[in-house]
Amino acid sequence: MVSVIIPTFNEKKNINKIIKRLLNIKIISEIIFVDDNSTDGTFYIIKKFFRNKKIKGYLRNSPIRDLSKSVLYGINKSNYQIIVVMDCDLQHDPKYIINMVKKLNNNKSDIVIASRFENKFFEGNLGFFRSFLSNIAIIIINLILGKKSSDPLSGFFVCKKKIVSNHKKFFFKKGYKILFDIIYNGKKKINISHQKIKFKKRTFENSKFNFKVILLFLAQIKHTIFVVKK
Repeated sequence: MVSVIIPTFNEKKNINKIIKRLLNIKIISEIIFVDDNSTDGTFYIIKKFFRNKKIKGYLRNSPIRDLSKSVLYGINKSNYQIIVVMDCDLQHDPKYIINMVKKLNNNKSDIVIASRFENKFFEGNLGFFRSFLSNIAIIIINLILGKKSSDPLSGFFVCKKKIVSNHKKFFFKKGYKILFDIIYNGKKKINISHQKIKFKKRTFENSKFNFKVILLFLAQIKHTIFVVKK
């Protein structure tokens, strides 16, 4: 039994598509949307699916939008011990979920990360600029904190719920890189596996990447170095 956590902000055109794809995966027992106070009616669309008992939705009605807080909120509301975290835009293809869960169980892993950069530097559908920035950030992370993953900034992963609930004391708990929190600010000896993926092209809505995301991530690294690691 698996819980899927999907943070949303202005993704109304993607809700129907991702629900349809996820409901076809038998191991998924609940799909939890946590909406970050969307302005386009996303939460209204989510509520239309509540007739299906697998679909749940929560409105995080805060003036400060924050993906990490939304994911943590969703995990806290989940009922099952295996968690999938993914974006709503279908750039994270649900077809990988079954294999990722198998790896979690068969490898006795704490987390399985869907890696955009497994054995490659450039991911075409991410774009050259985003690929370049992500890889520079990963190189810096590896140099300062040690390499734990080929893609510690991925937004798509499967993990055991307890590695979040039992180890979130030192999480930064802000920003857009919750995976970084889990693997660098959580459980010390974390067993990580990877799933190579093809990052898909976004069809609807816009990327949320901006300068604020970069600033928050820099603050997150500072937190890891000077608060968690001291």
